[in-house]
Amino acid sequence: MKSGKRFALFIAALFALLFVVFMYKNATAPAYTELTFEDVDGKMHDFTDYAGKPILMIFWATDCPACIQELPELIALHEEYAKKGLVMLGVSLPHDTPSHIKAMREDRGLPYTLIWDSDGEISTAFNNVRVTPTHYLISPEGKIVMRKIGVLDKKSVSAQLDKMGLS
Repeated sequence: MKSGKRFALFIAALFALLFVVFMYKNATAPAYTELTFEDVDGKMHDFTDYAGKPILMIFWATDCPACIQELPELIALHEEYAKKGLVMLGVSLPHDTPSHIKAMREDRGLPYTLIWDSDGEISTAFNNVRVTPTHYLISPEGKIVMRKIGVLDKKSVSAQLDKMGLS
């Protein structure tokens, strides 16, 4: 019976250690509002540049079929809401390359800002994004109001944007 108690104690200690590591990792991840980043054209951006505006973050990859499938919807969202204040940022994960990103922009006519997250800093700040497409809609107050993994539904995003007064 002693080995059973030791095993239970070992499991409890292991879970406690994993909890501490998880909490430390999340506490030390950079807040997205503090990020500064460069787009694929070399222009520097800072999240404070977008204060008071809704932001749609699109984590995508040039080799992701679902990402390519949703591009017409994203372009339509940009056409409808950019003039009303929506900021759209397409963030490519580290395995992509700036040349592929620029080629996709040219080929598909992507009108929003494209970023290559070469070191994974942006994806880490957004809960360690590893699956594409993943979307975050951020309110003008800086709160994440929607997280969607998979192809985006334009109607649901439009409904959220309308609630923010962008109708």
